[in-house]
Amino acid sequence: MAQWDPNLYLQFADERTQPAIDLAARVALDQPHRIIDIGCGPGNSAAVLRRRWPSAQVTGLDSSAEMIERARRDAPDQHWICEDAAGFIAEQAYDLVYSNATLQWIPNHRDLVLRLWDAVASGGALAVQVPANQRSPLHLALMAVAESEPFRKQLERARGIFTYHSAGFYYDLLAPPSRRYETWSTEYLHVMQSHDDLMTWYRGTGMRPFLQALENDAERQEFESAVLSKARGGYPLQIDGKLLFPFRRLFFVAYR
Repeated sequence: MAQWDPNLYLQFADERTQPAIDLAARVALDQPHRIIDIGCGPGNSAAVLRRRWPSAQVTGLDSSAEMIERARRDAPDQHWICEDAAGFIAEQAYDLVYSNATLQWIPNHRDLVLRLWDAVASGGALAVQVPANQRSPLHLALMAVAESEPFRKQLERARGIFTYHSAGFYYDLLAPPSRRYETWSTEYLHVMQSHDDLMTWYRGTGMRPFLQALENDAERQEFESAVLSKARGGYPLQIDGKLLFPFRRLFFVAYR
Protein backbone atom coordinates (compact mmCIF):
# COMPACT_ATOMS: atom_id res chain seq x y z
CA MET A 1 0.00 0.00 0.00
CA ALA A 2 1.43 3.33 -1.07
CA GLN A 3 1.80 5.94 1.64
CA TRP A 4 -0.45 8.97 2.00
CA ASP A 5 0.68 12.52 2.73
CA PRO A 6 -1.98 14.27 4.88
CA ASN A 7 -0.42 17.69 4.34
CA LEU A 8 -0.50 17.32 0.56
CA TYR A 9 -4.05 15.98 0.68
CA LEU A 10 -5.24 18.89 2.81
CA GLN A 11 -3.81 21.56 0.49
CA PHE A 12 -7.28 21.43 -1.05
CA ALA A 13 -9.14 20.75 2.19
CA ASP A 14 -12.18 22.88 1.34
CA GLU A 15 -12.69 21.27 -2.06
CA ARG A 16 -12.17 17.74 -0.74
CA THR A 17 -14.44 18.28 2.27
CA GLN A 18 -17.42 19.84 0.47
CA PRO A 19 -18.73 16.48 -0.84
CA ALA A 20 -18.52 15.11 2.72
CA ILE A 21 -20.62 18.06 3.90
CA ASP A 22 -23.15 17.56 1.10
CA LEU A 23 -23.46 13.84 1.83
CA ALA A 24 -23.98 14.33 5.57
CA ALA A 25 -26.56 17.06 4.93
CA ARG A 26 -28.71 14.67 2.88
CA VAL A 27 -28.83 11.92 5.53
CA ALA A 28 -32.29 12.01 7.08
CA LEU A 29 -31.41 10.77 10.56
CA ASP A 30 -32.24 12.98 13.54
CA GLN A 31 -30.05 11.59 16.32
CA PRO A 32 -27.80 8.72 15.27
CA HIS A 33 -25.96 7.43 18.33
CA ARG A 34 -23.14 5.41 16.74
CA ILE A 35 -21.47 6.49 13.47
CA ILE A 36 -18.50 4.98 11.66
CA ASP A 37 -16.60 6.88 8.98
CA ILE A 38 -15.10 4.32 6.58
CA GLY A 39 -11.96 5.76 4.98
CA CYS A 40 -11.84 8.78 7.25
CA GLY A 41 -8.51 10.05 5.91
CA PRO A 42 -6.97 12.83 8.04
CA GLY A 43 -10.25 13.34 9.91
CA ASN A 44 -11.86 16.11 7.86
CA SER A 45 -14.98 14.05 7.07
CA ALA A 46 -15.30 12.86 10.68
CA ALA A 47 -15.23 16.52 11.74
CA VAL A 48 -18.19 17.09 9.40
CA LEU A 49 -20.07 14.26 11.11
CA ARG A 50 -19.34 15.64 14.58
CA ARG A 51 -20.68 19.04 13.58
CA ARG A 52 -23.80 17.50 12.00
CA TRP A 53 -24.55 15.27 15.00
CA PRO A 54 -22.70 16.63 18.07
CA SER A 55 -24.02 13.99 20.48
CA ALA A 56 -23.05 10.99 18.32
CA GLN A 57 -20.13 8.66 18.98
CA VAL A 58 -18.05 8.93 15.79
CA THR A 59 -15.43 6.31 14.93
CA GLY A 60 -12.98 6.98 12.11
CA LEU A 61 -11.39 4.06 10.22
CA ASP A 62 -8.62 4.28 7.62
CA SER A 63 -5.89 1.98 6.32
CA SER A 64 -3.25 4.74 6.27
CA ALA A 65 -1.19 5.10 9.44
CA GLU A 66 -0.17 8.59 8.28
CA MET A 67 -3.78 9.69 7.90
CA ILE A 68 -4.83 8.23 11.25
CA GLU A 69 -1.87 9.87 12.97
CA ARG A 70 -2.97 13.27 11.60
CA ALA A 71 -6.59 12.60 12.59
CA ARG A 72 -5.55 11.68 16.15
CA ARG A 73 -3.42 14.80 16.39
CA ASP A 74 -6.31 17.05 15.41
CA ALA A 75 -9.02 15.22 17.41
CA PRO A 76 -7.34 13.18 20.18
CA ASP A 77 -10.60 12.52 22.02
CA GLN A 78 -12.20 10.73 19.09
CA HIS A 79 -12.00 6.98 18.44
CA TRP A 80 -9.70 6.16 15.49
CA ILE A 81 -8.97 2.75 13.96
CA CYS A 82 -6.10 1.98 11.57
CA GLU A 83 -7.58 -0.84 9.52
CA ASP A 84 -8.14 -1.69 5.87
CA ALA A 85 -11.78 -1.11 4.95
CA ALA A 86 -11.50 -3.95 2.42
CA GLY A 87 -11.64 -6.43 5.31
CA PHE A 88 -13.95 -4.47 7.60
CA ILE A 89 -16.45 -6.58 9.52
CA ALA A 90 -18.48 -4.67 12.10
CA GLU A 91 -18.43 -5.96 15.67
CA GLN A 92 -21.52 -3.87 16.43
CA ALA A 93 -24.30 -2.20 14.47
CA TYR A 94 -24.05 1.50 13.61
CA ASP A 95 -26.85 3.98 13.14
CA LEU A 96 -24.86 5.50 10.28
CA VAL A 97 -22.20 3.82 8.17
CA TYR A 98 -20.65 6.66 6.19
CA SER A 99 -17.95 6.64 3.52
CA ASN A 100 -16.64 9.61 1.58
CA ALA A 101 -14.32 9.03 -1.43
CA THR A 102 -12.99 5.63 -0.35
CA LEU A 103 -14.69 2.80 -2.23
CA GLN A 104 -12.83 3.51 -5.48
CA TRP A 105 -9.62 2.22 -3.84
CA ILE A 106 -11.17 -1.16 -2.96
CA PRO A 107 -12.07 -4.04 -5.34
CA ASN A 108 -15.15 -6.27 -5.25
CA HIS A 109 -17.76 -3.65 -4.45
CA ARG A 110 -20.59 -6.18 -4.35
CA ASP A 111 -19.20 -7.90 -1.24
CA LEU A 112 -17.88 -4.67 0.24
CA VAL A 113 -21.12 -2.70 -0.03
CA LEU A 114 -23.20 -5.57 1.30
CA ARG A 115 -20.85 -5.92 4.29
CA LEU A 116 -21.21 -2.20 4.99
CA TRP A 117 -24.99 -2.58 4.69
CA ASP A 118 -24.91 -5.47 7.18
CA ALA A 119 -23.30 -3.09 9.69
CA VAL A 120 -26.29 -0.72 9.61
CA ALA A 121 -28.65 -0.90 12.59
CA SER A 122 -32.42 -1.04 12.17
CA GLY A 123 -33.64 2.47 11.40
CA GLY A 124 -30.14 3.53 10.33
CA ALA A 125 -28.49 4.35 7.02
CA LEU A 126 -25.54 3.66 4.75
CA ALA A 127 -24.31 6.88 3.11
CA VAL A 128 -21.60 6.81 0.44
CA GLN A 129 -19.85 9.18 -1.96
CA VAL A 130 -17.57 7.80 -4.65
CA PRO A 131 -15.66 9.77 -7.30
CA ALA A 132 -17.07 9.33 -10.80
CA ASN A 133 -14.37 11.26 -12.63
CA GLN A 134 -12.88 8.39 -14.59
CA ARG A 135 -13.78 9.98 -17.95
CA SER A 136 -12.14 13.30 -17.14
CA PRO A 137 -9.22 14.51 -19.29
CA LEU A 138 -6.90 14.25 -16.29
CA HIS A 139 -7.77 10.65 -15.42
CA LEU A 140 -7.72 9.57 -19.06
CA ALA A 141 -4.28 11.17 -19.46
CA LEU A 142 -3.03 9.41 -16.32
CA MET A 143 -4.10 6.00 -17.58
CA ALA A 144 -2.85 6.59 -21.12
CA VAL A 145 0.64 7.63 -19.98
CA ALA A 146 0.75 4.74 -17.47
CA GLU A 147 -0.01 2.30 -20.31
CA SER A 148 2.74 3.71 -22.55
CA GLU A 149 6.50 3.19 -22.59
CA PRO A 150 8.66 3.55 -20.59
CA PHE A 151 6.13 3.27 -17.73
CA ARG A 152 3.95 0.37 -18.82
CA LYS A 153 5.68 -2.46 -16.92
CA GLN A 154 6.38 -0.54 -13.72
CA LEU A 155 2.82 0.76 -13.46
CA GLU A 156 0.95 -2.43 -14.34
CA ARG A 157 -0.26 -2.91 -10.76
CA ALA A 158 -1.11 0.77 -10.27
CA ARG A 159 -3.29 0.78 -13.39
CA GLY A 160 -5.63 -1.74 -11.76
CA ILE A 161 -5.98 0.08 -8.48
CA PHE A 162 -9.27 1.86 -9.19
CA THR A 163 -12.76 0.35 -9.11
CA TYR A 164 -15.70 2.25 -10.59
CA HIS A 165 -19.34 1.30 -11.00
CA SER A 166 -22.46 2.99 -12.31
CA ALA A 167 -25.28 4.38 -10.18
CA GLY A 168 -27.37 1.44 -11.36
CA PHE A 169 -24.92 -1.07 -9.92
CA TYR A 170 -25.35 0.30 -6.38
CA TYR A 171 -29.09 0.73 -6.88
CA ASP A 172 -29.52 -2.94 -7.77
CA LEU A 173 -27.54 -3.95 -4.67
CA LEU A 174 -29.23 -1.74 -2.11
CA ALA A 175 -32.63 -0.55 -3.31
CA PRO A 176 -34.32 -3.97 -2.89
CA PRO A 177 -33.42 -4.40 0.81
CA SER A 178 -33.81 -0.68 1.67
CA ARG A 179 -36.95 0.98 3.01
CA ARG A 180 -35.80 4.09 1.16
CA TYR A 181 -33.00 4.69 -1.34
CA GLU A 182 -31.66 7.96 -2.76
CA THR A 183 -28.93 8.50 -5.31
CA TRP A 184 -27.61 11.55 -7.14
CA SER A 185 -24.50 12.93 -8.75
CA THR A 186 -22.84 16.33 -8.55
CA GLU A 187 -20.18 17.86 -10.74
CA TYR A 188 -18.06 20.25 -8.71
CA LEU A 189 -16.26 22.99 -10.61
CA HIS A 190 -13.08 23.64 -8.67
CA VAL A 191 -11.20 26.83 -9.48
CA MET A 192 -7.50 26.13 -9.87
CA GLN A 193 -4.84 28.84 -9.97
CA SER A 194 -2.81 27.03 -12.64
CA HIS A 195 -2.17 23.70 -14.32
CA ASP A 196 0.49 23.10 -11.67
CA ASP A 197 -2.26 23.24 -9.03
CA LEU A 198 -4.18 20.66 -11.01
CA MET A 199 -1.21 18.33 -10.72
CA THR A 200 -0.81 19.08 -7.01
CA TRP A 201 -4.41 18.01 -6.50
CA TYR A 202 -3.90 14.73 -8.32
CA ARG A 203 -0.50 14.09 -6.76
CA GLY A 204 -2.25 13.93 -3.37
CA THR A 205 -4.82 11.33 -4.46
CA GLY A 206 -5.26 9.47 -7.75
CA MET A 207 -1.72 9.86 -9.07
CA ARG A 208 -0.11 8.97 -5.74
CA PRO A 209 0.18 5.17 -6.23
CA PHE A 210 1.59 5.68 -9.73
CA LEU A 211 4.29 8.05 -8.55
CA GLN A 212 5.25 5.83 -5.63
CA ALA A 213 5.58 2.83 -7.95
CA LEU A 214 8.31 4.61 -9.94
CA GLU A 215 11.93 4.19 -8.91
CA ASN A 216 13.23 7.73 -8.56
CA ASP A 217 12.38 11.42 -8.71
CA ALA A 218 13.55 11.77 -12.31
CA GLU A 219 11.04 9.13 -13.44
CA ARG A 220 8.30 10.76 -11.37
CA GLN A 221 8.99 14.15 -12.90
CA GLU A 222 8.97 12.64 -16.39
CA PHE A 223 5.69 10.88 -15.67
CA GLU A 224 4.01 14.00 -14.25
CA SER A 225 5.17 16.09 -17.20
CA ALA A 226 3.77 13.56 -19.66
CA VAL A 227 0.41 13.41 -17.85
CA LEU A 228 0.12 17.20 -17.72
CA SER A 229 1.09 17.56 -21.38
CA LYS A 230 -1.62 15.10 -22.38
CA ALA A 231 -4.30 16.57 -20.07
CA ARG A 232 -3.59 20.28 -20.51
CA GLY A 233 -5.86 20.76 -23.52
CA GLY A 234 -8.85 19.56 -21.51
CA TYR A 235 -8.49 22.45 -19.05
CA PRO A 236 -8.29 25.75 -20.94
CA LEU A 237 -7.35 28.89 -19.05
CA GLN A 238 -10.08 31.36 -18.18
CA ILE A 239 -9.83 35.09 -18.87
CA ASP A 240 -8.12 35.65 -15.50
CA GLY A 241 -5.51 32.94 -16.10
CA LYS A 242 -7.15 30.41 -13.77
CA LEU A 243 -8.83 27.17 -14.86
CA LEU A 244 -11.95 25.21 -14.00
CA PHE A 245 -11.49 21.61 -12.85
CA PRO A 246 -14.79 19.70 -13.17
CA PHE A 247 -15.00 16.75 -10.80
CA ARG A 248 -18.04 14.47 -10.85
CA ARG A 249 -19.08 12.49 -7.79
CA LEU A 250 -21.75 9.85 -7.21
CA PHE A 251 -23.75 9.72 -3.97
CA PHE A 252 -26.20 7.21 -2.51
CA VAL A 253 -27.99 6.77 0.81
CA ALA A 254 -29.79 3.54 1.74
CA TYR A 255 -32.07 3.37 4.83
CA ARG A 256 -32.67 0.16 6.75
